[in-house]
Amino acid sequence: MNLTFHRTFSFSRSSVMKVLDIAQKNPGFKQSDLAANTDLGTIYQEAMPRYAKRAGLLDEKNQLTSFGRFVTEFDPYLEKMGTQWLLHYHLSAPHRPTVFWHYLVTRWFIPGNTFTAKQLLEDLMIFLQHNTGKTLSSRSVRSTVTIFIGTYLKSDGLKRLGLIEEFEKDTYRVPQSPRPPTWALGYALADYWQAHYGERLTVNLDDLTGKNFAGLFLLGEEGLTELLIELKQEGMIDLHRIASPYQVVLLQSSLELALERLYK
Repeated sequence: MNLTFHRTFSFSRSSVMKVLDIAQKNPGFKQSDLAANTDLGTIYQEAMPRYAKRAGLLDEKNQLTSFGRFVTEFDPYLEKMGTQWLLHYHLSAPHRPTVFWHYLVTRWFIPGNTFTAKQLLEDLMIFLQHNTGKTLSSRSVRSTVTIFIGTYLKSDGLKRLGLIEEFEKDTYRVPQSPRPPTWALGYALADYWQAHYGERLTVNLDDLTGKNFAGLFLLGEEGLTELLIELKQEGMIDLHRIASPYQVVLLQSSLELALERLYK
């Protein structure tokens, strides 16, 4: 479950930025390189590269991914909405390693929903027990819930996305957040398609409108369809909506192209 990869710290854009700077200068860096060339503390030296990997910026060899290269060149402070949506997408996607993150986002991040930290704690403990067969300590799970919430509430995290807000102590609501940029969704679609459908050229629209894809962006069927129509106009996909089941045809699967359109 990778429950403690975060070492009790929420995602920090300013810290991940330092990791990316080292990765750009020294591909395949080691923790000792972070110690020698950044002011990150020892635990941050462990946690932030892990975040960078789970957020799609680094590969397993501590080298920049395509997304990481575009970010370092065009958005080094990780402040653009497109960048932050893709950080969120990578952390939350079902095929990424942080399984519990996907579970919490798709179960609780629904516009209009309210929840408490206690509800997240209890739900996550049940989820982990069901999937691992082990009963984990409430202390470690509580720490994970805290860093998860903090990632979306702290200004150095992904607060700008506006996915949740605290309106009472330890009580949160999910507002109607701004929709992602068209090409952020385009990149996510290409990545998700590659992971789940491989070389298939066509999938049912219904396969994308559920929580595993559209739900990551807090989109219903109508909101997702609007963005897909824009991607059709851009030549990335085709949509066949004459007869049910409606079909999505992938015409362009290049992640690099989607990133170029997003950042240039």
